[in-house]
Amino acid sequence: EKDIPCPSLEFRLVNCLHGVPSGEIVNAKLDCVAILDPKLSKWNKTLQINDNDTQSVVDEKTTISELAKVLRDTNSKTPNRTIAFHSADSKQPHMFTKLALDANEHPYFRRVWFGRHRLDENSPLLTPAARNRVKLNDGFWPAEMNNYE
Repeated sequence: EKDIPCPSLEFRLVNCLHGVPSGEIVNAKLDCVAILDPKLSKWNKTLQINDNDTQSVVDEKTTISELAKVLRDTNSKTPNRTIAFHSADSKQPHMFTKLALDANEHPYFRRVWFGRHRLDENSPLLTPAARNRVKLNDGFWPAEMNNYE
């Protein structure tokens, strides 16, 4: 009962062009971003306020190509990179963070692709306490957290 695998957040993508000749997507890449509460994202270890700053600030004047560059620059070595999005009509910034996916590339995406994010000790979707409990349990999901409460 100790070695419960960590749960996954799973979603499905469907290629609407699967029935069209040459509708498949070759060398597809999937990036997933979550919007976090700024108070919860402060525990994210990748946020640094120094010369090695890994936080990127994006506002309503940021172009799509600039946003795409910020997301593209985020690689698998920094899965918890956080982007602060400051809206003009909000006093609180929204925090965007990239989620690591089990299979973020597909060589020949024809019909269906499942995206999976594992809720483990590296997941920014878990609270710091939950991440620590998973880490202390050797990367497995603690049995006492395996309930609906």
